[in-house]
Amino acid sequence: MSDQAPTSGKSRLASRLAPLLDRLDTFLKEFEWTWTKAVLFCLFMAFLMIITAVVLPSFWLYFAEQRLGWGGPSGGGAWSLEIRDAIAMGLTTGPIVTYFAVATILQNRRRKLRGSGGDVRPTGGYR
Repeated sequence: MSDQAPTSGKSRLASRLAPLLDRLDTFLKEFEWTWTKAVLFCLFMAFLMIITAVVLPSFWLYFAEQRLGWGGPSGGGAWSLEIRDAIAMGLTTGPIVTYFAVATILQNRRRKLRGSGGDVRPTGGYR
C-alpha cells in the first residue's frame, strides 16, 4: 500500500494535466508565426473543416437512411426525419463553432502569458 492519502478525482486529474498545461503555456508564449507556418496551418485547417463540416454530416445522412431507415424528405411530420436533420446540422455547425471557440481561448491565454492583457482594440484616430 502507498503512504499517500487518497486524493479526490479532480485533484488527481489536475496533477496529471499540469505537465501538459505547462508545455502548452510554453508553446503559446514562445511560438511565432511565419508566412510558411501560417499558410501550411491554413491549408490544414481548410482540409479539416471540409472533412468535419461536409463529409461527416453527409456520412451521417447516408448512415441514417440506409442503416436506421430514416429516409425520405424531411418536413413530413415524422420525428425521426427531424432528428436526423437536426443531428446533421449539429455535425455541420458544431466543428466550426468549436474551432472559433478554441482559437479564442488559446489567443486569450497567449495574451495573458505574454502580459499583454487588457483592451486590444486600436485607439486613436477618427471616432
